[in-house]
Amino acid sequence: MKPVRFGIVSTAKIARDWVIPAMKSVTECEVVAISSRDEGRAKSVAGEFGIARHYGSLAELLKDDSVEAIYIPTPNSDHVPEAVEALRAGKHVLCEKPLGLDSREAEHLLAVQRETGLQVSEAFMVRYHPRWLAARDIIRSGRLGRVTQIHAAYSVMNGNAQDIRFKPELGGGALGDVGVYPITAARFLFEDEPVAVTATFEKQSPDGVDVAVAGLLEFPGNRNLLFSGALLQAWSHFINVIGTEGWMELPVSVWPSDKQETFIRVRGRDDLYDNKVETIMFEPANQYEHEVRAFARAVRGELEQPWPLANAIAGMRILDAVRESAAKNRKVEINTSL
Repeated sequence: MKPVRFGIVSTAKIARDWVIPAMKSVTECEVVAISSRDEGRAKSVAGEFGIARHYGSLAELLKDDSVEAIYIPTPNSDHVPEAVEALRAGKHVLCEKPLGLDSREAEHLLAVQRETGLQVSEAFMVRYHPRWLAARDIIRSGRLGRVTQIHAAYSVMNGNAQDIRFKPELGGGALGDVGVYPITAARFLFEDEPVAVTATFEKQSPDGVDVAVAGLLEFPGNRNLLFSGALLQAWSHFINVIGTEGWMELPVSVWPSDKQETFIRVRGRDDLYDNKVETIMFEPANQYEHEVRAFARAVRGELEQPWPLANAIAGMRILDAVRESAAKNRKVEINTSL
């Protein structure tokens, strides 16, 4: 297929370290431009990656007729305004998670997307990793019996107090940065949406961001997710899936190395002492390459968008409910239907 020509909005670390290299490594994508509020920075990164054009603003980037789609890795507070501006300029949008600050913002974006008919997708790279897909297939196969529990966590040690993740005005906080991954895992593996949540936040000051989140998401059919996320804890990210006939474990579940094999451990119902553990191995995979390839193919009409904007709206409503539960110290019901 003809490569989709991308413009990159900002010189953010995730763009430099992962997404631009991923786009340059697949035939379905071509990076033709990059913008930054600091034009000198845009020029430097453009030179580093061999990007033809650089701009000092999003507005200039969107005037570039060679750009068909943009990738947005800016602070969470900018996601929806920039995505709306891009759609109105006729560009498809791949936007980093979380899609916006709340569901109201996300619903506005959906209205604009419906007006334009362009592709918009939330960039959860984990949903494209072969190991996540295999884990979902294991559940579908019935090997674990009726899956009733998922335990998942993602914590990091972020020692930079000036990082945008610690700035409330930019949409920072553990929930939006790391807590979303365990929640996404349960939605992906259960293939369903939660109906209620009970959650708690840890904050260093009353008006500061949440530096840790933990909670219980209730799904239909008496299924549950126990989840946590933290910005100031030891690095840890795992998913454990428990059913009536067995359970499986996905260590380093969010950010596995693209240079190393990954694995799933599957245990039988009565294997208390790990006597018959099966370890399923997977070749090294770059989940960002899978993500940008799928988005580009959806833009070209070669596949149906696997994660349309409606899915992101549901996700934002879940995050709204988590925040409400933590603030009010009670269980909150969730309505994810549009």
